[in-house]
Amino acid sequence: MRRAVSLMRRAVSLTRRVGCSAAGVLPNYPTASEDFGTSGRYAIRHQEHWPPPEDYGYRKLHSDVRAANTSIRSAHAAFQILAARCSLAIAIWQFPGPLRGEIPDVLTLHYDCVSATVVPDWIPFLRQADVPQSWLDALSNSVITDFSINLRVGTVFVPSPECLWLPIATVLRAANVPVFVQWPGPTETEGCIAAHPYMKVFAPNADDVTLALGHRPGGQPRVVTLCRDSEIRPLPDYAGLDNSAPPFGPYQLPRESRIEFFVRRERYRADQMRQESMLQKERHLAREERAETGGPPSRRTRVYLWVRAGLVVPDLAHRWAQHEYRLPIPPAAFRSLWMVHPETLRRYNSFFDEWDLWFPPGWGQTDDLDLSTTRHLGQPPKTGNTSLATTALSGPPLADEHHLLNPSPDDRDSRTIDHADSFMLHSWYGIQVCDTKLFPDVDYNKFAQDIWHLFGETRDRFPTDEPFRKCLAGWASAVMARDWKSRALKFTWDLDARNPNYLLDGTATDPRLVVSLERLRSPDEIGDPDSAIRWVKMRYNQDPDDQKWSLLTIPMGALLLLRRTCEAKTSRDALHTLLCAGIPARTGTWIDLPPIQTTLSKPRLSHRRLQAPWRKKGERPTIQDYDAYYQRVLELCHSPHMHCAWLKGGIVWRIMSEVTAKHPQSDLGMPHMHDIMNRPSGLPDYYQAVTLNPGQGAYYNDSLGRAELDIIAGVVRVYTGYGDQTEDASWWPKHSIWVRVAGHTGIWSPADERWFQRRLKDILEGREGPLNAAEWKVKMKRQRKVGKIADALDNQSWEFIYRHVEGIAVPSLPMPFVTGT
Repeated sequence: MRRAVSLMRRAVSLTRRVGCSAAGVLPNYPTASEDFGTSGRYAIRHQEHWPPPEDYGYRKLHSDVRAANTSIRSAHAAFQILAARCSLAIAIWQFPGPLRGEIPDVLTLHYDCVSATVVPDWIPFLRQADVPQSWLDALSNSVITDFSINLRVGTVFVPSPECLWLPIATVLRAANVPVFVQWPGPTETEGCIAAHPYMKVFAPNADDVTLALGHRPGGQPRVVTLCRDSEIRPLPDYAGLDNSAPPFGPYQLPRESRIEFFVRRERYRADQMRQESMLQKERHLAREERAETGGPPSRRTRVYLWVRAGLVVPDLAHRWAQHEYRLPIPPAAFRSLWMVHPETLRRYNSFFDEWDLWFPPGWGQTDDLDLSTTRHLGQPPKTGNTSLATTALSGPPLADEHHLLNPSPDDRDSRTIDHADSFMLHSWYGIQVCDTKLFPDVDYNKFAQDIWHLFGETRDRFPTDEPFRKCLAGWASAVMARDWKSRALKFTWDLDARNPNYLLDGTATDPRLVVSLERLRSPDEIGDPDSAIRWVKMRYNQDPDDQKWSLLTIPMGALLLLRRTCEAKTSRDALHTLLCAGIPARTGTWIDLPPIQTTLSKPRLSHRRLQAPWRKKGERPTIQDYDAYYQRVLELCHSPHMHCAWLKGGIVWRIMSEVTAKHPQSDLGMPHMHDIMNRPSGLPDYYQAVTLNPGQGAYYNDSLGRAELDIIAGVVRVYTGYGDQTEDASWWPKHSIWVRVAGHTGIWSPADERWFQRRLKDILEGREGPLNAAEWKVKMKRQRKVGKIADALDNQSWEFIYRHVEGIAVPSLPMPFVTGT
């Protein structure tokens, strides 16, 4: 990473010399006859009076804690300056300045926008300098290259003839850095625009000035007004946001200290031990044993560092600055942090697989930073790159311990997800063979070969009884033909009223006595990568009255829950059943009016923006790239709405289980389980309407954007060979591809698991890599008949719920089966 930063810092020395100011970046900009767009990219060079962080000796041994603390704080300040200069260099490359008085249009990328197809110019520049691609990925995912709205503080320009910074104002504006120009008066403004035409976009007209004078900032909370083009738009003043309570980290309660957090978690321990199954107990004891070895945590473990809230939110009210905040640590930093953090200042929770780390009492509570013993910022060095930490001992530097930075075997450990032997046939497809009688008008031989494929099963799990297989072949033949009156269904299917094991038998075991169903439709969202257009709301009689969410699932998922009412008495139980099987579900919250989304919401500094990496055409990704992909998904899991990924079902659900090494059935403390079971996140920015209603009201749930789904799928943007154009390739099929492939059945089947394990093994052994959309289309051609059966059953399940379940009281006798046309 430092090499990449240094190259950006040296880029400007390629074509011209530049001057220096106290800011450290003062270029000699071109005259009116020159183009800023070409020369501005080389406007920053390596300047020795801004030392690199390592010159302050933070990697060396020190005589006392104060000296070490001073070294660290000095290096941190130097790194902030270095990062700021690198960010400015990248902005100049990404957002060129005015060309012949015109400002070129450059698309500003945001976290969840449709991904760009053109790679920024600074990436090829560093790649040509042989900067490792993994470093470029880390730089792309850092705040240094993030030009989101409201991320950076503003800058003020005084447009005087002595100001040589004016051309860069357009770069800052394109990079979403607030730019304020202090115009001295009408005459000076006209003169500045005549000399620098690109400054015209910053000059207000007389009407806007009048509006601004009549709409001064004020109110509680304080509101500022944007006056532009004779229109006004009130905007929130983020400096005046509510500071009545301190910020709090994941699973931390408001105003809760670290000690109070530990006490609250300890109270849960007895309940957790009582509720866990033998498998869950075995797994949590194994985690405890591994933690006691003292080794660094695996990347699937969650690690938190308790810090002062003022470090996370710099503009926090002073009274909350010293409050404790539970800060999530990205997986890539686990092992390096473990090398230096004292063993006595960490605590492990084996139920949740979490480490909590903290600083010793009084750490960081020293006097103001004193750099008298070190080089002062802004003063040129006496020599080149010599170490400047005079308090450092003349001992060897600390060992790097590179082996700790490599993935451990636990990081790549994978488990196989299995269903019970009868789950797919009985619970999912409703197969109830009560008689092996054969009928002459049914073609039993058409699907007799490899019959297990039609049910998403594997050969070794499928029943071997030949008459039983014949009956299943007849069932498949009738379903494929959509012949719902076929005699082959009479003794094989629990949705046929002629079957003795009819699902709605009108007796004391009738599921309609336990749960009520309501069909709902999904809105048609443009560009929505999901495929579920029909939802069924489940309402159990034992659901608490104060439950703030409603369970929604697909039609076949609803019928599965009707078949398993003996084990699911509430919506929470039913949701757990769906999560264990990878069936799509939603925890919808009813909202009367569409929620107002904060399009200019303030970014959370504790969460980095993550994006897909770029690769050369023909470049073969390595296992290290796959490890880096895991790190990105794990870091994305810290987002407050990421629990909805588990509700997606299918390939997204399976990737989450693989990356986190958790499963709802075997891990009581599974990440996000508490969030899943306790309504959506409450953040309107992530809300998406799940249902479509005649009025404005609808059920809303957290949703994943296309960029987040791309990260989960492991998208890599590969050059196509046509200029800077790229195409998407991914380690795993995208969610939009998965739900449209021929073999998609709506549940994670044993056949899906077998395919997943085979591909995972090929990836880890270097035989497989990312595939593009066309390659995935070929790779996913698995049994078209399976998809046709799933489509037919989905439609018939929807029709069955409408005719026999929704809003119908339990009859005294089984009602006749009526089919739709």
